[in-house]
Amino acid sequence: MPDCVPARLEPATIRRLAEDIESPTMALNFLRDFLSMLPGRITRILNTLAEPDAKGAMDATLSLRIASAMTGALDVETCCRGIESLIRSGQFEEASETAQHLRGIVTALMAAGPDLLREAQADLDGQDLHLRLNQERRSLRS
Repeated sequence: MPDCVPARLEPATIRRLAEDIESPTMALNFLRDFLSMLPGRITRILNTLAEPDAKGAMDATLSLRIASAMTGALDVETCCRGIESLIRSGQFEEASETAQHLRGIVTALMAAGPDLLREAQADLDGQDLHLRLNQERRSLRS
């Protein structure tokens, strides 16, 4: 089973997303949506692995991995990569075991969700000011 560690978010990732889309509010909304969709996503992974449905399991795992990478949930992303590898090699029992571990990480993320959102909000409030100042500087140069 791949080494998966307890849940946390990498703040720089959500800041980068806010910069890329030029909207801290939209980045925070994306994070909020990510957290709210976790129960359904982990359930889908577990169910498709239990069938086993390789295509469905891979689709569900890829979906969670990509969203995790965009929000800075690096531990979730790491576990998803391990599950993908196990699915590709046909090791569904091992993939299911890793997905059970992933469920623990996801559960911790969901429990910490309100705190994580507050921390991201505080971080992005400073980011929003920075973006506004940069936009004002650009408009002054024009």
